[in-house]
Amino acid sequence: MSTLTTSIAVGDRTVSDARRVSELGLSWPEASLTGIVVAGVLAPATTSGATRTGLQWNSQYAVAGDDVVYVESVVTRVEQSETGAEFDRHVRLVDEAGSIREEGIETWRSPEPSEVRFDPGVDFCTPAWGERLRESLSTDTAFASSLSTWDGTVGLRCTDSSGRARELQLRIYRGTIIDVARRVPGGATFTLIAPAVTWVDLVFAERNDFMRRAISGEFSSSGDGYEYLRLTKPLDIIIAHARSAAREWQSVSGHSLPLTCGREARP
Repeated sequence: MSTLTTSIAVGDRTVSDARRVSELGLSWPEASLTGIVVAGVLAPATTSGATRTGLQWNSQYAVAGDDVVYVESVVTRVEQSETGAEFDRHVRLVDEAGSIREEGIETWRSPEPSEVRFDPGVDFCTPAWGERLRESLSTDTAFASSLSTWDGTVGLRCTDSSGRARELQLRIYRGTIIDVARRVPGGATFTLIAPAVTWVDLVFAERNDFMRRAISGEFSSSGDGYEYLRLTKPLDIIIAHARSAAREWQSVSGHSLPLTCGREARP
């Protein structure tokens, strides 16, 4: 089992060794809780002062005693305040065939703000993140050209624990982002939507595979579906700049990804 030994940041990944469930020496709970208990045993520890304050869990195919499984985890959100820090961690329970059997989102709370590392470049779908995108996209001629005749608003939404959603709207006029806000007058023409773990996987993946993920259904949309499909090229450019912002933060901060044990983490 591996341990997070440094301050926690969005994108931190861990992978446990694979173990047979029956060999973990557990006091067996009811079947519906087995996966949660196994994940708790195999998942790496967080910082020493953190306490888990919430858990959402989903079982696609519940694990049993004969199964050999390992745990992948990734931090998807961090927040700092004067009174402490909070972060979400997405946990996947994976079998030897590579199938995700069960998964969930943990919310952790620490009294020490220094136990997390926060940066707007990975605080997806917030106004500060949007301002980073606007500054970066302002010099991208391909982005301006792809929207040279368009007048509308692109919404970007990230869902996290407890069903909460962070949403950003980019008001665009003829290739220029003229407003960045949680809501702009008139609302979004369409909104691109994905869970926090999908945003993390996308921005830290080795290559920009937004199109593949969108086609496979990892992203959804609301609003004008025709405009969403028509603007796949500028959306792909926006994602490319989001990836650059995340990697710039990673480079400047010296934060290395991922931390693994026994297996290679999969974005």
